Amino acid sequence: MMSKKIKYINFFSIIILILIVSCSKNDKLIKKSEKILPLNILYKKAFDLYQNAQYFESIDMFKKVETNYSFSEWAPKATLMIMYINFEGSQYIESLEYAQKFKKLYPKNKNIDYVDFISALIFYEQIDVVSRDQTYAIEAKKRFINIINNYPKSIYAEESKYKIDLINEQLAGKEMYIARFYMKKSKWIPAINRLKKILNNYETTVYSTEALHRLVEVYYKLGNLQESKKYAAILGYNFNDSLWYKKSYKIVADKNYKIEVKKQKRKLRDRIKKLFKFSK
Repeated sequence: MMSKKIKYINFFSIIILILIVSCSKNDKLIKKSEKILPLNILYKKAFDLYQNAQYFESIDMFKKVETNYSFSEWAPKATLMIMYINFEGSQYIESLEYAQKFKKLYPKNKNIDYVDFISALIFYEQIDVVSRDQTYAIEAKKRFINIINNYPKSIYAEESKYKIDLINEQLAGKEMYIARFYMKKSKWIPAINRLKKILNNYETTVYSTEALHRLVEVYYKLGNLQESKKYAAILGYNFNDSLWYKKSYKIVADKNYKIEVKKQKRKLRDRIKKLFKFSK
């Protein structure tokens, strides 16, 4: 009888021992809850890390502000900082994700215009050389136009106008690149279409004078002297001091042909200088 009791005691002792060991292992697996810093200290620490160029650590801290103090006024500011730090570090996908997150969470926030401006800059900063695809340029221009239309009194509206001017130069350059290619291949009609597109859509760019001259060349080669002289006249009337006009004049000049000349009020190089004054 006694031996049976001992067996039962030993059995229960083993069970208890197993439970104790199991609990001790689980205790090791369970992490202690992290101490949450007060909001003012947490945000200041995140911002100090950013100023000290510890960007990844800074983003982690700002994420804690978002998570632990989501209903405070500092949560949207933390989201803005994460968006900007990613933009500054050329992490454009992440930056755009946080811009979209901000607009979804805080659609009536006073900084929406800033968020849209950063979103436009994300595409603007990725614009490639004119010989390559201009998808980013087109998207950036669309977004800058939206800023002007949606926030006409915003400080970002004026800067958006300058960015659009620069994008137009880029897009006009792309059209000229293609037009020159067609001209080399003697594909005159596609070349004319591209050159006229520059005059219709990008007439204020530096490529408008070259486009006029190229039209003089193309129409002259096609034997259409009337159209050739027409574009030479337009070029001479508006840009009589340009090298492109001098080249065009040599093509169409004859004894019976006179070009009306109007002195340009502002030289082309001055226009270019002003245009690029505000570039990055």
